Amino acid sequence: MASHTEGIHIDVYFCWWLPLYEWKMISKTIRLPEDLISNMSLHSLLQNKLPPEKLALLPKHFEVIGDIAIINIPHSLDTEKHLISEALSFQRKDIKTVLLKLNKIEGAARVADFELLLGDRTTTLHRENGCVFFLDVTKTFFSGKMYYERGRIAQKVNDGEDVLVLFAGAGPFLIPIKKQRNVNITGLDNNREACTYLRKNIELNHIDGNVILGDARHVINLFKENFDRIVMPAPYGQDFFLDIAQSVLKPGGYVHFYTFKKDFEIPHFRRLLEEKGWFIDFYRDCGDVAPRVKRYVFDLHLRG
Repeated sequence: MASHTEGIHIDVYFCWWLPLYEWKMISKTIRLPEDLISNMSLHSLLQNKLPPEKLALLPKHFEVIGDIAIINIPHSLDTEKHLISEALSFQRKDIKTVLLKLNKIEGAARVADFELLLGDRTTTLHRENGCVFFLDVTKTFFSGKMYYERGRIAQKVNDGEDVLVLFAGAGPFLIPIKKQRNVNITGLDNNREACTYLRKNIELNHIDGNVILGDARHVINLFKENFDRIVMPAPYGQDFFLDIAQSVLKPGGYVHFYTFKKDFEIPHFRRLLEEKGWFIDFYRDCGDVAPRVKRYVFDLHLRG
């Protein structure tokens, strides 16, 4: 592998045997092209530092929220986790913190446990769809993988609607909707930290919105008025919230419902929705979340 910088021929392979911190020193000294580094996979960066059986276990993908990278590493790579995090930060200069995800998202607050491998903070400023989000990834749920869906839903909303976002988190759905549409919008979450960040993000994006700390199970007691549209990124395995949300939906109103299913479960789930009186305008898978399990979105409205 070779590169040219200011007419000087550089053989990059010479540095593979050096410690990672010396890679960074060398790359600054000889100014290695950014695209050369960013196009290197973790496998390439660590090919002479890990045996083949461990190279095969390296994560092929990782999630980036702001300047924080979240990685999943099998227990068999536990002794190499700091080496992997350093290689990741070397590959992506914009990453300042690397977190190791220790378990699945769980609990009422919908957060996971993390180990800090690199950096000194878990707060970040994330930008997408013309919006900015300040959050602590260890205190409130946020998935950078859903940016397309958040933009899509904002385009579906019409001016003048009353919109409810359940499980609103730090505002990934609420903020772009309000920035793009003149609506009366409310976000509800039972995570106090999430509500705090949602209020902060409403201010940062120079919009207005209602924030309610409460349990989605009790929406019928929380709201006197019904809504034209409800956005529901429901927690894993909790489809029953769709029936509850129906109680505060206006006649002819729309629901954007997110659920987790295996491919073979979809035909039965579609029939179940139709039997309950829902008309399916659109549905699609939004990507894998576990082996054979995907997140799906269903755009629904009640049949007349």
